[in-house]
Amino acid sequence: MFGRKKSPEEKIGAAIEAEFEGLIAELDRDLGDYRRRSRIKEEARVALEEAEAEARRVYLERVELKKRFWEAYYGNDEATLSKIEPKHRSLRRATRRAKKSLRKAHENFERADFDEAAEGAALKKKAYAAAEKADLRIGALEETVEELLAETWRNIKELSTALCDEGEGPHFSDTDEEETGHRRSA
Repeated sequence: MFGRKKSPEEKIGAAIEAEFEGLIAELDRDLGDYRRRSRIKEEARVALEEAEAEARRVYLERVELKKRFWEAYYGNDEATLSKIEPKHRSLRRATRRAKKSLRKAHENFERADFDEAAEGAALKKKAYAAAEKADLRIGALEETVEELLAETWRNIKELSTALCDEGEGPHFSDTDEEETGHRRSA
């Protein structure tokens, strides 16, 4: 399929975009990575808090069950003691699961944890350096374009003036004009 011819403005715009494409991609990749790591850290922190809350809940439930056990034991309440034993086994399994979940949440958080302030400062430093580099390069491009436009304008002006001077042609006297007119009619 045939495409339309690009205008000079589009060509210049494409060249400038190509000039900064790598820098933009690198900054975008760094920002995306930082945001992804921050999101993962936050998710790991939430999971850790949930695991800690579950471990506390199971611990408090265990303390309550022990308290009921000893009350039933000293009160010789066989019916309550028989109900406590299955709850105790269930609670022991829940305690193991809570400890395992808490340990895993700690490990995940440690893997996901990073110093956001230090890495944020490093990203800022990199962004400032990239902006400075872009400013310098854009300044150089602006100077080059200005010089090129000024030179082109001068060339067009010179050629235009020369063409105007040539267009006026030689000046004829009245007799020369009559002679030329007679030649045309003959």
